Amino acid sequence: MQNINKIHNVQNITRIYALSKRNVILRYKSSLVGFFWGFFKPLLYLLIFIMIFSAAFLQSKYFPSINDYIIFISAGLIFWFFFSNVTNQAIGSIVGSSGLIKSLNIPILLYPLSEIVSELFNFLLTLVVFLIVMYWFGISYNLRMLLIIPCTLLFSIFCLGIILFLSSLNVFFRDVGIMWGTIQPAIFYMTPIAYPEGLIPEKYKLIIKCNPVYYFIKLGRSIFYDPVAPPAAQWLHCAIIAVIMYIIGALVFNKLKNQFISTI
Repeated sequence: MQNINKIHNVQNITRIYALSKRNVILRYKSSLVGFFWGFFKPLLYLLIFIMIFSAAFLQSKYFPSINDYIIFISAGLIFWFFFSNVTNQAIGSIVGSSGLIKSLNIPILLYPLSEIVSELFNFLLTLVVFLIVMYWFGISYNLRMLLIIPCTLLFSIFCLGIILFLSSLNVFFRDVGIMWGTIQPAIFYMTPIAYPEGLIPEKYKLIIKCNPVYYFIKLGRSIFYDPVAPPAAQWLHCAIIAVIMYIIGALVFNKLKNQFISTI
């Protein structure tokens, strides 16, 4: 029995690799610049926010002082686009793979999971370019940057929970994908990415802190931007959020998965 389980585990890893490879190839098929789009998008947002905030806020006495603003905003943007890209791609992963699901005996869980893996590959490429470019803006290379590994792992678990939840509902209600695309910009502006937390009025801070993405963006940014490592309490907070979100997503997915094939 143990040997059979090992064989199944190896087979599933191979399947995840194959599905992830397919996702990457399809995403950049016929693209001139390919993987570099993963960095061009945050770069475009960075340029827009630099122009807007430097003109409207950075010269204003009401805007809190920010050192190394480009590093501050870029570190937040790369984590945001990881979250945005993986959730947008994965919501339709079950419906979009209906042909494979019906013809191949592969656990359905591997389809949304492969979206995480393929986006992690894109994130790694974006991160490499980010670190190279940010060198010119004074980023400090140090061993603390290795904390990006557990941070990304926690964020991936959180994202997987959201993906399992949304992709399961999307099988039955196709409006879920449209709804997510509609509310995502609101989540973006509710997350202090282009602006510091000090700019948020006191009466709205509770709303911002009810946004779980806020904690992961803050954790990831602090690894690159803050002079010291994130405190243990911050790691624990993100771990709790990630585990809770994953449990919710897994419960919904397991509850509905037996109806997927008959519905899609």
